[in-house]
Amino acid sequence: MTEQTGPRSRAAELALEMAYAAKGPEANRELYASWAKTYESGFIIDSGYVYHQEVVKVFCDGFSDPGQPVLDVGCGTGVVGGELAKLGVSVIDGIDISPEMLAEAAAKTCNGRPVYRQLIEADLTGQTELADGAYSGIVSSGAFTHGIFGPETILKLIRAASPGARLALGINSAHFEELGFADWLGQCQSDGHISELQFELRPIYGEADEADPNQWARIAIFAAA
Repeated sequence: MTEQTGPRSRAAELALEMAYAAKGPEANRELYASWAKTYESGFIIDSGYVYHQEVVKVFCDGFSDPGQPVLDVGCGTGVVGGELAKLGVSVIDGIDISPEMLAEAAAKTCNGRPVYRQLIEADLTGQTELADGAYSGIVSSGAFTHGIFGPETILKLIRAASPGARLALGINSAHFEELGFADWLGQCQSDGHISELQFELRPIYGEADEADPNQWARIAIFAAA
């Protein structure tokens, strides 16, 4: 696990501020186009980012068949896919809005094989080509944060999940509270769209400040109905 040995660098802080400030698909495309090449070597290392590892651990804790297809939502450069592959998940698709980020993900390998079966360029706030019931698992780290997806996006993921599929969606804690994810997901469960809903609080950074909700994530874990 990457450990943070001190405060985030100013460059990492600025990158994070830009990410939170980006509103809408075009702003996010521009941001990630400029960030793709240095996202891992700069931001992840400089900030002591452990979010992707935390979400994957929670997901794999209850994912019983690693040979079944898993969708990585907001896959970026492929760090979540890399962690899934290390833990034995063998069929992984990724979806992201940024072709530059996807190009980095396409280069990811594990044990000599590409991490991803396929990579999909799409804006999840619009129309996508995700097939209904295609995935036995869906995981996301970093997509549900300020300026990107609200809770309504989860309906598209539920449709792409097969009955009983496991979903583990990391949601920035401040964003989680602001947009009422807990109530929204609770209503989804009451309406019979999902079951077994629970939440886990996990750090986004290796030395997360307990007083700053932007340094923590609520991971929503549930099964598709």
